[in-house]
This record gives sequence, C-alpha cells and structure tokens, in this order.
Amino acid sequence: MHIVVKKLQLTDAEKALFEEPQFIHKKSLKIKKEDGSTIELPAFRVQFNNARGPFKGGIRFHPLADEDEVKALAALMAIKTAVVNIPFGGGKGGVQCNPKELTKAEVQKVARAYIRAFQDHIGPDIDCPAPDVNTTPAIMAWMRDEYEKQTKSYSPAVITGKPLAFGGSLGRDTATARGGFFILQEMMDREALDPEELTVAIQGFGNAGAHMAHYLHNAGYTVVAVSDSQGGVYSPEGIDPVRIQKYKGKTGSVAGEYCEGSVCDIGRMKMDNVQHITNEEILELPCDILIPAALDNVITADNAKNIKAKYILELANGPTTPEADAIFETMNVRVIPDVLANAGGVTVSYFEWTQGRSGEQWTKEQVDSELKRVILEGYKAVRREARREKVSYRHAAFSVGIKRMLEAMKVRGWL
Repeated sequence: MHIVVKKLQLTDAEKALFEEPQFIHKKSLKIKKEDGSTIELPAFRVQFNNARGPFKGGIRFHPLADEDEVKALAALMAIKTAVVNIPFGGGKGGVQCNPKELTKAEVQKVARAYIRAFQDHIGPDIDCPAPDVNTTPAIMAWMRDEYEKQTKSYSPAVITGKPLAFGGSLGRDTATARGGFFILQEMMDREALDPEELTVAIQGFGNAGAHMAHYLHNAGYTVVAVSDSQGGVYSPEGIDPVRIQKYKGKTGSVAGEYCEGSVCDIGRMKMDNVQHITNEEILELPCDILIPAALDNVITADNAKNIKAKYILELANGPTTPEADAIFETMNVRVIPDVLANAGGVTVSYFEWTQGRSGEQWTKEQVDSELKRVILEGYKAVRREARREKVSYRHAAFSVGIKRMLEAMKVRGWL
C-alpha cells in the first residue's frame, strides 16, 4: 500500500488517512476453563476506514493474532471492499489463542466474551464481523446470539458467515473459490487460451482450494497437483479432485490414497503415474496456472525464479512477498492479487448483510449471478488501471481501491 500511496503523489493530509487505522480497540478476555482455571486472552478489533460504509472484516482465533497483524489485515480489507466496489470499509479482529487447545464449550465462551467486550463498537451499521482463521459459522452464530442478548435487539445483519438456518446466505461456503474462478475464466477468455490446454497446481485443499479444484476440473482445465498441510500429489496427466476429496475425507490427507503418513505405496504410484510432493515442491512444478490457497508468504525471493507458471491466482491472503512480486515483473508472470482474487468471500458477505437487513432470502442462482457481476466489474477496473498505468495487477488493484476510498473521504468532507 505504501508504494502505491507514494506513487499516487497524495497530499500529506491524504497520506495520513492511510497510515493508521481510525480506531484500535483492545481488551483482555477472561475465560473460566472447564478445569476451573482462568485464562486471559488478548483481543483486538481494528477499524481501518469506514468512508465507504460500515467496517467489515473477519475475526481470527490464532496465537499470532497480535495488534500488528490485525492492523495490517484491516488495511487490506479496506482495499479489498473498495476494489470490488461494495459499500463497506475495512476492519479486522483477533483473539490470541489456540482454539485446538480449548474445548467446544470454552471456544463458545471466547466467542461470547469477544462480543461483550466490543459490543459498543460493532453493529449492522457500524462494524460487521465475519469468520476468519479458526472461526466457523457456528462461532458466528454464537456471536450474533450474544450481541442480540446484550443489545436486546433482532440483528441478523450484525455478523456474516452464519449458518444458513440462522441468517446465512446460500453460496457463502463456495464464494471465495467461485469469485476467483470467474476472474480466471475472464482472463483466459481475454487471452484467447483454451482451458483444455491449460494445467493448474493448487497449494491448499481446504475450503477455497478444494472448491476451486472442482470448478476448474469441470471447466476442462487439467489439475495436475494439489496439496494440504501434509504434502500433496502430482500427476502430469491430471488428477480427479472428486477422488482426492474422497480419500482426504477418509484419511485426512490428499495423498491418502497412496500414503499413510510418510510411507507411500511406490509401486501403485508408479502405475498411476503419481508422485508424492511437498508444499514447497508444488510451487515449482511445470504448470500454466499456480493457485496458492493456503498460507501467507510462501512465494519469496528464494523460490520465485524457480516458478514455471505464467499466471498466479492468490486465493490465500498474502502468499507472495514484495521481493517475489518484483521478480515476477521481470519474468512477465501475471499475478492476480489476493485483494481481488479472493474477494468473492466478502462480496457474498455483503449479500448476506443485505439479506439480513431486508429479510429476504436469495436463491443460489441470484447469489451466483450477482457475485459474477460484482467480481468481474472489479477485475475490469483493475485491468484497465494496469493497462493505462503500465503497472502490475497488484499495484493497479491498490490504486483502484485507494482512489475509491479517497473519493468517498472527499465527499464526506474529511479532506
């Protein structure tokens, strides 16, 4: 963001609005565990900018969710909502804890304590949280329920990412992958490339990565590799995501059809022309399109020159470092940045918020049609900016977002 702010030659007053969040709220949550002991967990809600609408952003439960991380993520959310031109600002929340070390009842206590701590700073017209790392639709349901108890209100629009039975939206579970798929299809059409002649590698087989694999496979792309936290599988002839998902469900690993832990059936893998690969190796495989859909900072100056893909679609948040970006520009690798590529999730969150406020329930077809319209308008705006200014898609996306935020600030009289 700082590079783009500098290049746009903003005034000192304009720059100041992008240097720090509008509000940083910090609390300590006291949780009584089932064994009778009490723990205190640092919690944050950072509200970066609301010039374009209520603050919007997820809440993560993670040991590394400190103030600096949440601040950075809040800024990216402000850009992301502006890039796809939905009427939200940017915010983010976090609780420093490892939910895997807590019981279900204790996680519910953390969720409800978070809402009690920050209830004065959230609301359907103020700040609308959503799920993020280690938070689920069930946790969002507990949060909405706690907010309504504390405020004695009916507020289906206060939280998004809820279960369908409690005010959620159809299509929310597939939204991140679906939005990325629409962008990739549009780009390939414009480049006059045939999906049946293109190969794809996907790092990460969670919600976004698995759904993307299915969409691409069904559209004719050849998915040659997928991986999860335990490694992955690669076949130059292509793999079937349905089969991979079936064995992952049974064994807990995408390589589960061939491997148990680190022990693999080499003979069977040779017969099927399949190799077991690491998460590092998948990034450097021969393929046309690489989709990092797992962790941040996996593509760095150390491995960027070894990446053979000509297109990178960032379904994960922050998978590419600035140093790697600079290398890709010299290699003519097209990177579709996270603030555009994975904005399908927040876009359908906006649809959920709209449904919550109106009392309507959209069909899956309505959600899909509107998601495609919104996400492709965002893509076209970024593409135009990139071509006009002769910059990367990441630079163009940040430029589009900052300009839209500035326009809203000027209308409000902040500048």
